[in-house]
Amino acid sequence: MMKTNRSVKTVLRTDKVKMNGECPLHYQIIFNSNIIRFPVGVSLKSKDWDGRKSYPKGNVLLSKKLERKEQEFKNFIDDNDLHNITVTKSMLKEFYNGKDAKEDFYYYFDKYTKKKFYTISKGTKNHYLLLKKQLEEYNPSFYLKELDYNFFDDFFFYLRHVKKIGESGLAMRRKNFVTVLEEFVKLGLINKNYCKETPKFKEKMKTVFLTKAEIIKMNEVDLEIEKKAYGLNLTRDLFLFSCYTGLRYSDVMNLTSIRIKDGRIIIEIQKTKREIMIPICNEALTILKKYNYKKKTGLIFPDRCNVSVNRDLKDIAEIAEINKWITFHVGRHTFGSTLAVEGIQPFYIMKLMGHADVRMTTRYVNTDNDILEDAMKTVNFLNA
Repeated sequence: MMKTNRSVKTVLRTDKVKMNGECPLHYQIIFNSNIIRFPVGVSLKSKDWDGRKSYPKGNVLLSKKLERKEQEFKNFIDDNDLHNITVTKSMLKEFYNGKDAKEDFYYYFDKYTKKKFYTISKGTKNHYLLLKKQLEEYNPSFYLKELDYNFFDDFFFYLRHVKKIGESGLAMRRKNFVTVLEEFVKLGLINKNYCKETPKFKEKMKTVFLTKAEIIKMNEVDLEIEKKAYGLNLTRDLFLFSCYTGLRYSDVMNLTSIRIKDGRIIIEIQKTKREIMIPICNEALTILKKYNYKKKTGLIFPDRCNVSVNRDLKDIAEIAEINKWITFHVGRHTFGSTLAVEGIQPFYIMKLMGHADVRMTTRYVNTDNDILEDAMKTVNFLNA
């Protein structure tokens, strides 16, 4: 007979304090270096819980309920050991859910995302995976019928005050959750999408981009720093190529010479699956020639991971004395804003950038106003 190393007890989740000051109780099961928690459905204040003995103070009925359930988990693990069956998290989840296993939210969430992941980009997939991860941290198992307004109110409170997630992150979690639940409503799994009823979070909408003067500074700054020169110079080339073409990081790194025809880049954008055609300007062509693009049958640019690129850009901005928070995506914004400043019509900017809707392009049309506003800050009408 196999023997699973196990520990079963009830814990007070002080990391999930609700607005009324109470914390939820969870059954905590540790088995063979794995850990999983299930909500008891009861919340208490810290003063009403004996953490050393792991039971509620002065509540005999609740104590008996917790002891009984803990023993059920132990018996379940021991019974599987007796039959040489290795216990898994999914098995424990099904045992916890009992006959209503298919009412479990994650069952349908996984089923939905499995299909959706065939049609969305890797970056968008990561947003859904992060939503699930944070949901499991908040509540590792819950029923569809629990998705009422209070559930979302408490969940977003947890994300904001416990996980310390900012407005943009909260807005993305809400957006993904709404999308999932809209499908659940269509399938008849739930009657109402209560997530839509929660207030929207205000995202930071200001678009960061480089001016022409800043592009020149970045292009001309000396990056011959010992041990860092290769990485910094490669990152600069990749970033400036984005500034000159509007391509995202993934599209730049996956660019091959077969995609370059008659002075144009013809490429299917990974994120949107839309094919776009971008005329190659002289600056972009200079970078392509530097990497002998015509002689390459594979990828044009050497590999440089996204994390390293964004780290390099912070260093480059500091060396070039550009006081802006620069990430690789700023290159794409710079492309759009430069076209707008040059008077290119929004419709054509939309086509060059592969936007599905011209409203996505209007952020760049207003960059002229940003430049004028900065210029006016230096004007003094009273002093000679």
